[in-house]
Amino acid sequence: MQLFFHDVGIKGANSDFPKTVFGDVAIADIVERCPIHLQAEIENALNNEFPEGWCNVWGVPEGAKSIIRQLSVDDVMLLIKTTGGNGEMPALCHVRSFWKEPLLDLSDFLWGSSHFPYIFFFKTKPINLTWFQFKQDVQYLPKFRPAGNVYRVKSDRLESFGGPEGYVKHLTQCGYNIENSHSFEIRENSPQQDYEEGERHVRESYYFKRNAKLVQDAKNKYGFKCQICGFDFESFYGAEIGSGFIECHHKNPLSEKDENYKSTLDDVCVVCSNCHRILHRTKPAMKPEELIERLRRTIGAPTVLSKT
Repeated sequence: MQLFFHDVGIKGANSDFPKTVFGDVAIADIVERCPIHLQAEIENALNNEFPEGWCNVWGVPEGAKSIIRQLSVDDVMLLIKTTGGNGEMPALCHVRSFWKEPLLDLSDFLWGSSHFPYIFFFKTKPINLTWFQFKQDVQYLPKFRPAGNVYRVKSDRLESFGGPEGYVKHLTQCGYNIENSHSFEIRENSPQQDYEEGERHVRESYYFKRNAKLVQDAKNKYGFKCQICGFDFESFYGAEIGSGFIECHHKNPLSEKDENYKSTLDDVCVVCSNCHRILHRTKPAMKPEELIERLRRTIGAPTVLSKT
């Protein structure tokens, strides 16, 4: 068993949870909207799993396919309604059927859009779990925000519960009393979330965590001015909070997937937070030189990316 979670957000949860997570969907309606070459297989599988003829359904966007394709039957997906305040994670989805193929017509039928084509089938287990508690359980940093993405939780983060199976048992048999949780103001995530870019950013952060010396050497070589727009945190915010701050960007996203890849200083650059986010607005990430050229056309005088 593997454990996944999907940050849905209040807007999506309020509109879609009642339809397919806490509301049943007829297997006959599902089969009718599936590709012809899969209809017989899906009909047999779903009828075997859900002989009463109904099940619960959830789907994730195309941008999450590199994660969702790791999903298998018997895995569990937790759905997050919101990460604001303590957050709400009301649904546990124990996957009983899943085809690693986009089901565009079914997505459009279920949610009025073909944007959620990776669809899995289950019976929902309502749970009492908060995002605040979940972060403690899986040992995430308090400031971590999933930003609309789908994630897989590494098994070693659940060792204290006896692995994913033990954690799921804990949630379904013991759970938490969320009435005793502290109350906070709920702040919504942006309704426009970028799944693949978010995943890419997590990979990059993990890559640099493993290669801290590369980050330090890049700062020593390139300094603390953004190599794209020239922004200087110290000059703008003052030395007390701005000194020594800059972000490191890997220009080759494929290298982050290879544990044995040896980067050099030519593979990275230092950038401000704004430029860093803009680089990740495209898939694959935009080349720094391209963003420099865009700035040149827009404002006339960007910084030239320097290797000295």
